[in-house]
Amino acid sequence: MATTAGRGILALSIVAILLAIGTVLAVLVDPFTREQMTVDPAAEWVARVLLVLGVVWLLIGAIAARTRLVRRPGAAAARASWIASTRPWRSRESSLGLLPLDRLLMILVPGALLVMTRVVQTPRDGLWGMLIAVAGWLVFAAAVRLLLGRRSPWPIIAAVGGALVLRCVVALLAVSLSGPEGIWSTIWAQSWVRVLYLAVAFALVAWVFVVAGWSLSAQLGRRRAAGVALAGMGVGYALPAATIAVMGARDALRTWNEQIGVLPWDLARFTGARDGAFPLEIMTTTAVIGGVALIVGILLALPRRVYVRSAR
Repeated sequence: MATTAGRGILALSIVAILLAIGTVLAVLVDPFTREQMTVDPAAEWVARVLLVLGVVWLLIGAIAARTRLVRRPGAAAARASWIASTRPWRSRESSLGLLPLDRLLMILVPGALLVMTRVVQTPRDGLWGMLIAVAGWLVFAAAVRLLLGRRSPWPIIAAVGGALVLRCVVALLAVSLSGPEGIWSTIWAQSWVRVLYLAVAFALVAWVFVVAGWSLSAQLGRRRAAGVALAGMGVGYALPAATIAVMGARDALRTWNEQIGVLPWDLARFTGARDGAFPLEIMTTTAVIGGVALIVGILLALPRRVYVRSAR
């Protein structure tokens, strides 16, 4: 019980830190996001349907163990994803005994929701923008699979899949209210709403990598699992910051959004006017810190036998 409570406190502390970092980034990006963008009615309704499906998946996962839903096909997959993404130290036990259908759903539901969310977020980018977003996650998945070797991949699949669903739900909430007659334009005009939304969105991006590393601790050990999480967060913060510092705000913010899908609208339309006002020095510092985190994470993630061979 004490161990569980300690892990819960640690998880809450990490969430608080991620939200604090997300708030700083949100304040920096806020001047470029003040203009409200709208989507066409078709995209708005598709986003609403996807939002309902995502929320239902999360609710089933949260309450399945307390109801008869746990016996329904797919409920075990939703439950495993929910537990692994909110309590990643339990990801291994949550993924035990899953049927083939449940394992398939743990991949298909988050994957399909991610792809469709990217489509409704940036419909003008077409297939290319979607492929860029999916390719980034496939590279991360391939790297983790190499680290795992013959070990079971299902704990991290459950954890990352559940975290991706959480991210998609937050993004779809904005898009589903951004139609011509939506109320999001009024809400988005409030500065505290923009900062809150962006802080949560940034924090969820990092949380995906946190749960990925944490879910691997039982298989790789704490050191290597922490390395995976640290390297993932380093990439998540270093690449966007570096692209802003090198390319400038107009092109970089568009690339940033295509890669991680933080913002629900196309930023390239209204960032050009304030391109020179973006604090590039801060972004350069963020890129350096992220790069250091990436290097340290990679070193921690390497198995001990690598260091033994180097010593010899």
